[in-house]
Amino acid sequence: MVRRVLLLGLILVGGLVSCAAPVQPIAAPPETAAGASSTDTSTAQSTPVASAPPSASFSPAATATAEGNDLGASGVTLISALRLEPEGSMAHADLAAYENLVFVGKQVRLCPEVGVDIIDISDPTAPTKLANAPFYPQTAGEDMQALRIGSRDVLVVGLQACDETGKHGIDLIDITDPRHPQRLSLFTTEDGVHELNVTVTPDGQTLALLALPFLEPRDVSPDGTGGTGDLIIVDISDPTNPVAVSEWGVLDEPELGPDVFANVQRGSYPVALLHSVRANRAGTLLYLSYWDAGVIMLDISDPEDPKYVGRTTYSSAAEGNAHSVATTADEKLLVQADEDFSPTKLLLTSSAFEGAWNIRDVPYAQRITELDNETMTGEVVYIGRGCPDNAGQASSGEDVYVADPRGKLALIERGGCRFDQKIARAQDAGATGVILYGVAITQSERALSQGSATVELPDGKTVTLEIPAVVVTPDVGQALRAEQRATVAVKSEFQGWGYLRFFDISDPTLPMELSTYRTPHSVDPEPPEGGMYSVHNPEVVGNLVYASWYNDGVRVIDISDPTAPREVGFWDGADAPDDAPQPLIWSVVPHNGLLLASDMNYGLYILAYTP
Repeated sequence: MVRRVLLLGLILVGGLVSCAAPVQPIAAPPETAAGASSTDTSTAQSTPVASAPPSASFSPAATATAEGNDLGASGVTLISALRLEPEGSMAHADLAAYENLVFVGKQVRLCPEVGVDIIDISDPTAPTKLANAPFYPQTAGEDMQALRIGSRDVLVVGLQACDETGKHGIDLIDITDPRHPQRLSLFTTEDGVHELNVTVTPDGQTLALLALPFLEPRDVSPDGTGGTGDLIIVDISDPTNPVAVSEWGVLDEPELGPDVFANVQRGSYPVALLHSVRANRAGTLLYLSYWDAGVIMLDISDPEDPKYVGRTTYSSAAEGNAHSVATTADEKLLVQADEDFSPTKLLLTSSAFEGAWNIRDVPYAQRITELDNETMTGEVVYIGRGCPDNAGQASSGEDVYVADPRGKLALIERGGCRFDQKIARAQDAGATGVILYGVAITQSERALSQGSATVELPDGKTVTLEIPAVVVTPDVGQALRAEQRATVAVKSEFQGWGYLRFFDISDPTLPMELSTYRTPHSVDPEPPEGGMYSVHNPEVVGNLVYASWYNDGVRVIDISDPTAPREVGFWDGADAPDDAPQPLIWSVVPHNGLLLASDMNYGLYILAYTP
């Protein structure tokens, strides 16, 4: 799991077969505007996508936003609930379904000493826990998928170490007898597998697609290339002997590379990382939820040589955070979930360019929201790299300021020394604030954490940071540097929690944003206290989207007109057991007429949607 924020996952459910369910089924929706409906939760079969030019940069057209439910009733009813241990500690994670079985993972943030729960839902009114999957000490399995491989039913579990004694990789487990699961093999990786997906290619090869956030910048060269990508593809056709096939990342992709990697990073958590991966039903195309780089599409017709096709993009003022994805059956409409727990943003405007940029402040400097007017304003002056003498640079010696920052905002390039040293020196020289910019490739650069509010400079002087500082992309920094006497204003603005975006991907080389969907709480500046009101994971069946929304429960959205999504059902805890806490839903998966939801504090809920 990514350690600095709550990054939570999505899983593609495969291998669905008929299961008796004495409840009203999910209605079969009419055909979508984009094509025929499907009752399978995996993405639909399609012709292979050839390698294509990259997506052009564009600003999406104005979007239609649906806010709220237009029904008097929720449309979603509770069938049953199963409490899982440990209860009440946010331990439960993703959910997957296979035949009459449900699997609930365990979150790495808490690392409970228990494996994935294996649950029988042959009678959905009375789900029964059968066993826990084998597990390793100090290792969590948040995400998993089950499918048939040869003569075995196999559960593939993504592993993340909770400390240096734990395991990273995937565990392959025989669940042919689900009461007595048996480990088949372990495939180890350099870092934790945050999410995974399993697909079968047209020639019958079974592939595990692994998302390892932050692996790529671990061992890059000085020019920002050469690292192992965040995507690892593993052949598990023989589950007793998994074999690595290939890897892919943004930095080594000729159509993207270090410039895109650095310039897409934005908002309250500015990074470019692979959070999750999902294959189309044909096993020929991947959808990579790559956080601030959007959803990236890869052609894996040749799994040993993935080819870039296109990606979704963001406007400058957007937060970013492409977390998970689903598509309609014909793969012409893409549903992108942008997870965001920071509803109030910092927006930067300047005389050097039009529009606003969503940026981040440096947490150990003076917070802009704590200033008297909650705004950082002033004239910008470029002063260079700004490192003090002997501050960890490759060569000793102080960086000479190329201009006097007194009474102005100091524009400083990244690199050479820590952020706090640059800010402290600029403050000591009379700057009223600092703007940091430059390429952020290495792991040490991705974290703004290397710093303190009290800084001892190499000359022994101690400085307490009392001025604000922000980090901007290289493009923004270069624009400010090029403009003579540029002025800047940075202020906080409520923009809401994470939400759904809908893209036309009829031409996958150029996705076009059509609309968005938000719940009422996600756009409320004062929602119920203590809740998390971001979207998490979406699934699509026909022209209905089923989305998990943390404390906003389960939402059902009609996308018959994808330019105007409309909520038609929800579940926010109605009729839950008396001792159950407020719902905190990680995933919802439609399966054989049911909606299966994992609750981080409680366990498993089985629901049904009735239009």
